[in-house]
Amino acid sequence: MMSSLATAAASSAKSQISNLKPQISNQIEMFNIDRSYIDAPQFEETLQSRLITIRSKNKNNPTLPKPEQFGLSDEDFEDYIDRKEDLTDWQKDMKRRGPLWLVIIFCIPPVLITWQHPDDDTLFWLSFVAGLVPCLIIWLLYKLIARQRERRLYDERAERYIEALQQWAEKNKQ
Repeated sequence: MMSSLATAAASSAKSQISNLKPQISNQIEMFNIDRSYIDAPQFEETLQSRLITIRSKNKNNPTLPKPEQFGLSDEDFEDYIDRKEDLTDWQKDMKRRGPLWLVIIFCIPPVLITWQHPDDDTLFWLSFVAGLVPCLIIWLLYKLIARQRERRLYDERAERYIEALQQWAEKNKQ
């Protein structure tokens, strides 16, 4: 009796599952959309990824320049390209978001002054200058900080090695 109940329950479950399969496949097909625009590479190839690719694909090639030839260890070189990539990312971020903050800072004084004194042209032009001066100061500070970070990061040996890798890759079409 128990085995017949178990068999009946199993066959009932199988029939329910087989009935669900077409429904599930129809739902999956319903959501089949062209994902080529999503799955396409959205990232740009960075210097770091190019160098890592060159080094990993050709690590057994005896003609590939080695960091030791330039007075660097592998760890020093990888640390250098990581820091260089971080600096590049920071600069890109500042180029993308910086103008927004400068516009906001620039617009606040004229908006506030014209709201309080809509008919006074002299105050408007003074507020225009009051918005422009902080923007110029912030922009100059950004340029000075970026230049200082670049100088602090620069390593002649690592740059020569990067140049040698790129020349080697160009010569060997990697």
